[in-house]
Amino acid sequence: MNTPQTMTELMARIETAVQRVVTAVSQLSAEQMTVPNLDDGRSVKDILAHLTWWDHWLLFTLPADPRSPHKAVAPPLMDQIPSGTTWADEMNGRVYSYNQTRELSAILAEFTTGYQHLLQRVALLSFADLYDPEGMSATIGYPVAPLILGIYEHYEEHADELEGIS
Repeated sequence: MNTPQTMTELMARIETAVQRVVTAVSQLSAEQMTVPNLDDGRSVKDILAHLTWWDHWLLFTLPADPRSPHKAVAPPLMDQIPSGTTWADEMNGRVYSYNQTRELSAILAEFTTGYQHLLQRVALLSFADLYDPEGMSATIGYPVAPLILGIYEHYEEHADELEGIS
């Protein structure tokens, strides 16, 4: 699929990817969500906790927008992000460990709130916010476009995985 060329296309792609995950999960029982039945020994609960952490990380990373009704809060483990090129993989492991003892209901609630806030926040962005190197990218210290485009890529990846569970 091609890279969206407008914010309208981008929002539609993100919303579709998120909805695929939500639909796949809504068809599962609590037991199905907590059984480690994915290829790598993870559960649906683990995937939702993973998506939630990254959504909250992105919300916290993006500069605040005065039009947003929500204030970004640092996700757990934010103070443990290592330096280096493998930090994302390392954080995935830490997020997995952190969430093992947490209740499914709490993770589901945070997942729902997280993706809703992220959709609202992205809707406030412009294409200039994504691609102007002197704008938001300069503010946060790295390019914004890959972070925002990565939302639908991330959700599509996990939707493919979750849609295969019966």
